[in-house]
Amino acid sequence: MNKNFLKVVFSELVRIGTAPLRVLPIKNNRILFTGLTGGKSYDYSCNPKYLYEYLRDNYPGRYEYVWAVKDKAQYSFLEEEGVKLIKHFTVSSFPMLLTSKIVVTNGSYAPWFPFRKKQYVINTWHGGGAYKKVENEAPGKDWATRKRAQFCADNIDLFLASCKVQEEQMIRTTYQYQGEVLRAGTPRNDGLLKGDAKAVAAKVRTYYNIPENGRIVMYAPTYRTPSAPVELDVDVLLDKLNLLGVETLKQLLEFSMDSDESTFHQPDENGIKWYFFNRYHRYQDDNMNVKVKGQAVIDVMDYPDMQELLCATDLLITDYSSCVWDYMLLQKPCFLYVPDKEEYIEQTGFYVGLDEWPFEQANTVDTLMECVENYDSEKAKIRIEEHLKRLGSYEQGECCGQIAKRIEQESEKMNE
Repeated sequence: MNKNFLKVVFSELVRIGTAPLRVLPIKNNRILFTGLTGGKSYDYSCNPKYLYEYLRDNYPGRYEYVWAVKDKAQYSFLEEEGVKLIKHFTVSSFPMLLTSKIVVTNGSYAPWFPFRKKQYVINTWHGGGAYKKVENEAPGKDWATRKRAQFCADNIDLFLASCKVQEEQMIRTTYQYQGEVLRAGTPRNDGLLKGDAKAVAAKVRTYYNIPENGRIVMYAPTYRTPSAPVELDVDVLLDKLNLLGVETLKQLLEFSMDSDESTFHQPDENGIKWYFFNRYHRYQDDNMNVKVKGQAVIDVMDYPDMQELLCATDLLITDYSSCVWDYMLLQKPCFLYVPDKEEYIEQTGFYVGLDEWPFEQANTVDTLMECVENYDSEKAKIRIEEHLKRLGSYEQGECCGQIAKRIEQESEKMNE
């Protein structure tokens, strides 16, 4: 049976089943956070995490915080901070879900959980830019898919937009959302723009024991099920990277040449060694046709924060993932490994076509290395700046502060 139909039915059952709870008073100072709930991922992550930490640090004692998680034992550190934990999809979680004045989600719950009209639901979303189309735009979408999209739109009070094109094409068109949009970028990218990215990078390098002369290449593919295997040979790639000449390294590593930081050194003929981080999509499983092979793979799936990994990454290889939006804010070299490009376009499609992205594309390791060897940092910066301007970027590094003010206003309103 169609899974979206089942979700629509489940949503209606939840609405009926929680009717007695809707007489409970809403607590104006209670904020509930939830991240994405599917696959291999940390609940405490992404935009909700960064917004929570901003509120925690800047409004001490002002709010009561609740986090919805899969495994409460995994987040005992939050309980030590005074956060109440509830478990996803349990009947015992419903009272908190229905009595929190503010609900912050990056996509979960909004398409199916029937929040009350007196609550204030903020959807931060979980990807920047306007790249691969979401499920509701997929070819052959059915009644149930459209129904869920409409329910989601009606269930949200404030939707965050990272750029103008995302607002117009995804938020307004795909979701048919008619409510208020906050044009302030994304909480998780505040730190990339105005935080200490190098200190964060040093933290990651220490965690994975990367030496001072080490440089990190990370592969972060998106979720998909191509008909033919998409495979990246890590050992071959690293062999080629370790043979790069000094001038190419200077182009690639220009952003990390800072004599004031002991962990970043200008490359010389013998001083650079590359390390490979692998970060599959959270829905990735062993049966999928997207994988890496080789001995020199450092699996970073268990690392809880993608933004921190991006800060530490010196060269990103991805495909159709919206992580390119976040990464380009750091102005580091990025390349697209897309052997299944035509099939992906046909099956999923884009809001902004792949050829309009400011990154070189490759379908083999050899062509990927040709792109790396020909990388020009100045031209890359210009392409990124033009791309951000074309999409109408709203990222200014001040998103958390703007949402916090809105939360303060809403929490002070009396429930009528």
